[in-house]
Amino acid sequence: MSIDMFDFEWYRTKNKSKELTLGWLYNNGIQNDFAKGYTKNVTDYLSVEWSFYFEKQFASDTIEDLCKQAYDNGFSKILVFKQGLYTKWNFEDEFAKFYEANTDIKFVGHVLDNVDSYYRIHPQTFMLDLNWWADAGFPEWGEQKWHDSFETIEPIRSKENHHDEYTPHWIAPSENLKNYKHKLEGWNLVKTLMEDGQKVISWPKEIRHQKHYSYPEVEYDGPRHLAGALEITQTEGFFIANTEDLTNMDYLIKERKSNTLPAWDGTFNNIWTPAAGLSPLIWSFKLNLQKGSKIVVYDVSKFALDVTRRIINEWDGTNYSKFAEHLMEDIAPKQDKKIMFRGIDKLKYTDNVVEKLNKDGFKQWLTDVLPTINIIYKEINLLEPQHYKNFTIDIVDGEVGYMHLSNIFHYFPTSFHYSLQQRWELHNELIKRIKDASHNNNLLVLSNRGFNFNRSWIDDWPTYSFKDLEEPIGKLLKWNK
Repeated sequence: MSIDMFDFEWYRTKNKSKELTLGWLYNNGIQNDFAKGYTKNVTDYLSVEWSFYFEKQFASDTIEDLCKQAYDNGFSKILVFKQGLYTKWNFEDEFAKFYEANTDIKFVGHVLDNVDSYYRIHPQTFMLDLNWWADAGFPEWGEQKWHDSFETIEPIRSKENHHDEYTPHWIAPSENLKNYKHKLEGWNLVKTLMEDGQKVISWPKEIRHQKHYSYPEVEYDGPRHLAGALEITQTEGFFIANTEDLTNMDYLIKERKSNTLPAWDGTFNNIWTPAAGLSPLIWSFKLNLQKGSKIVVYDVSKFALDVTRRIINEWDGTNYSKFAEHLMEDIAPKQDKKIMFRGIDKLKYTDNVVEKLNKDGFKQWLTDVLPTINIIYKEINLLEPQHYKNFTIDIVDGEVGYMHLSNIFHYFPTSFHYSLQQRWELHNELIKRIKDASHNNNLLVLSNRGFNFNRSWIDDWPTYSFKDLEEPIGKLLKWNK
């Protein structure tokens, strides 16, 4: 089965039918304050991000309670993420494909072979069949108990390992009994699965490569694993192709034209947009920017601004993917392009978008109108309030503008440093500053705050505080309640 990573409906259907849900396991073993902070922030972000897929989610301090919550709410399977885990760009796609190919499994996770100790499960990511769990008597996970020997079924295991010698691809019950010296984390669930004759598999490489666990509870090993998280928290990169939907806003424009004073003919004079792919050009064309108008291209990354300047100055409006490939090679001839550029897999999608736009006159607009437009490039961090004055200074009374804030306030690299509440309140502050600088409701603003995606005219933008937020996902985690 082919699963589109942007097809949220596959997940929503599973969640709505109560076939599959998502649970968050708190990591109460973290001692380092820095690790506590960044794992909370990342979990904030991911819980909101995954609300696109799972509208109903659960959270708890224990695995047993987490699974019981989901079961009592009628769900038959649960996917569990532990605080300290983050998913990468294609996890959704790979998980959906795995799920469809393994509908009968009772448990999948990280099963570890510890020789003299019984098999353990690392709870960073696992999926459990809740109906099987209930039929088995709601077995406990099994806490670690050193020097607590016991006899039980000896699992057989795959010869292959994912890495080292303790990560089997699968285990299954044998006909032999064996005495084990120690009980490690998850031992009782493994024991119950073996007694029930179940084969237990571990996550395949396709899924392992799409997630990372930072081991924040491990005092000395945690900093090494933190490096994996930091790799994608970098903002010095460039989206060479557009990965977001180019939303049609005709209805908003028509609505303001019919309800505004002074009268407005539907013409936009100014556009603000991040430096990403063809966004500055496409939005300007779609909103019919006229000669003598203004485009403000802003970004936290000077590199992104420089690449955008080259695209605007050098691209002729045809065969964008070929142009982008030459541009990337010119900028980084000896480097891994995927480190500096994102969205490479969407270049063909962008070509299709451009082809459709050219049928409506996009290339001609690039030739006739774009050279007359005043383009301003600004290095701005919208998560820093001291930059807001420079951002709003180009708002002009009597001119109508479009501000594209994209997902700046819901973006993984920055979520590492800011909590959900902090990002919410910073967004409020920016909207207030824009309102103060605007006149006659003259700015159409689009922003994605995760569960609070909004596009509306500035006077209609809400700025209620985080404590007044009623969104259940926003209040899911205990530190946000």
